[in-house]
Amino acid sequence: MKLCDLLDAAGPAALQVHSLRDGGLATVTDVVILDDAIPLEPGQVVLAVGVAHGTQAARDLVRRADEAGAGAVVLRSPGPSPSPPDPYREARTSVLFTDPSIGWAQLLLLLRTLTSAVQDETQSGSPDGPVPSGMHGLADAIAVMVGGSVVLYDRAHRVIAYSVQGHEIDDVRRDAILGKRTPEQWIERFTVDRSAYQTYRNPDQVVRVDKYPTLKTRLRIAVHTGGEILGEISVAEGRTPLGREAEAALYRAASMAVPYMLRHRVAEDTERTARWQMLNGLLSADPGYHDHARRAGVDPDRGLTVVGFALIGEEHADRKANEVFAERLVHLLSLQMCAIDPAAGVVSGSGTYYAIVPTTSEAVNEGLPNRLQPALAQLKRLELDACAAVSRRTTALAELPAARSNVDDQLLVLRRRGARTAVGTARALWAEMVLLPAERAVDDADPTLREHLQRLVVHDRRNGTDFVTTLRVYLEAFGSTSLASERLVLHPNTLRHRISRLCEISGIDLDDPDQRLALALQLRADQHRAAGSAPTSGSWAAASGSTRRPGAPARRS
Repeated sequence: MKLCDLLDAAGPAALQVHSLRDGGLATVTDVVILDDAIPLEPGQVVLAVGVAHGTQAARDLVRRADEAGAGAVVLRSPGPSPSPPDPYREARTSVLFTDPSIGWAQLLLLLRTLTSAVQDETQSGSPDGPVPSGMHGLADAIAVMVGGSVVLYDRAHRVIAYSVQGHEIDDVRRDAILGKRTPEQWIERFTVDRSAYQTYRNPDQVVRVDKYPTLKTRLRIAVHTGGEILGEISVAEGRTPLGREAEAALYRAASMAVPYMLRHRVAEDTERTARWQMLNGLLSADPGYHDHARRAGVDPDRGLTVVGFALIGEEHADRKANEVFAERLVHLLSLQMCAIDPAAGVVSGSGTYYAIVPTTSEAVNEGLPNRLQPALAQLKRLELDACAAVSRRTTALAELPAARSNVDDQLLVLRRRGARTAVGTARALWAEMVLLPAERAVDDADPTLREHLQRLVVHDRRNGTDFVTTLRVYLEAFGSTSLASERLVLHPNTLRHRISRLCEISGIDLDDPDQRLALALQLRADQHRAAGSAPTSGSWAAASGSTRRPGAPARRS
């Protein structure tokens, strides 16, 4: 394991960099607590217990670590106070800081767990591969502490491990263990009722679930560290009621579970993250992923289609809640898309969820809208309003970014229409799709080209008139005075006077068809910008965040 990988896995809450040598590429072989009686060895991360930053003892330790070829020395952080010039600048060994609130024993357990996870289990393959041996032991330990049957879940409702301590279990718990995930109907109920899954909204609180007659009382709590939620612990009541003592024990167990869950996360993410990065790279026009995609079985010669899903109105107040919600939704959509084709993959970016789906023929592509309806219906049952869009079929990886852009435009049109649970295609939405590039051009044009319309805007603001609305309705009525006056609830003569007056103020000539078309496009662009649905031409890769592992808002499966 490289030092930079250890830093990434541990997170900034555990380790901060004071000085990183060689880009953090030093190989970590072990994590040890400083002991003067034991010589330092190459590749060690040395926890400098009892040594203060900036002292002669710290300088001597870093020098010794340098001579031994150690990977890094970890000191207590001196806090935000101004620091003197770097006392370790000549060393080839990295110097790291840890927060004073983290105990040395806890840090040792965390870092050793992370390093051993990579050494022992990064080759385990998919998330359904072998579970770290300590996870079932952890579940058993928590079952003893709390007094009920325990299941450890990841962030997408998948079962990581469960206790075998002999506590009675109900049918839901049995089905979750056998199916390796929470049964679908209970995911729906917990989500709709906003009951069990409140753990990710309140990660430091024990959530009690006890209002379901057919379900034994549950205590649930999130396991999190460094701002990232790793999973959840669920304890089901057995013969003994789960009281306040059980809640306190579960709260303690959540802290104890952190290094184990981190270890599982590192092992689990090795292969999945590579696939997520590949899918993001394909959608964001990174040709470096083309060879990787072919090796991974993404065959453009068979045909590929980009499918997009956009939620309407679902937002969470904090980053942690958004991350967990996105990961769970990616998992849910992955199950739905794999029902269409097992090779389909799902990623998320900037509030939109994308799937790259193999489509062996144009007929398969044309049938996708109907096959997406079950996914939208599932979201609807979870009280999530969404729409979907389907790109044209492509047989070239280089065309996937354009297909994704086309899907983005379709979703924008559907959101403007308020088309919940609808599936769009470019053929069905062709008129609005034709106008989107024109809207972008209008927004990007020289501002002086808007001076005629701007005169009306300024006049309305200063005088309380509504000439802009009058002009918009008149143009939408194709210049029909009778139709426009009916829509505006005005006498036709009053409308004629207004039209004459607004032309006088702005300098507009409504007898010129080019001016009428230009004004209609400007008004359309202004209307959508005011409603917050203006089309943008920014980079999807920038909007969706880095393709690195969790925390980056590109959640994937």
